Amino acid sequence: MPTYEYRCTDCEHDFALNASVAEYDDGLNAQCPKCGSDKVQRRLGSVMISGGSSVSNPTGSGCCTPGGGCC
Repeated sequence: MPTYEYRCTDCEHDFALNASVAEYDDGLNAQCPKCGSDKVQRRLGSVMISGGSSVSNPTGSGCCTPGGGCC
């Protein structure tokens, strides 16, 4: 279940809500758990990506191809 992160614009408290995508699409009506305000802004949280392959970059230049070749 996704976690949606918010910040209250009244008291600046950061908090998170766990909800399904359908619940989010229907509108979560998020309220600050600290002060009860509904003046909250959605924040970008961390994203976990799984799968794929890892490519090593010995030069540190940031220019590598999926086949492992680097600039």
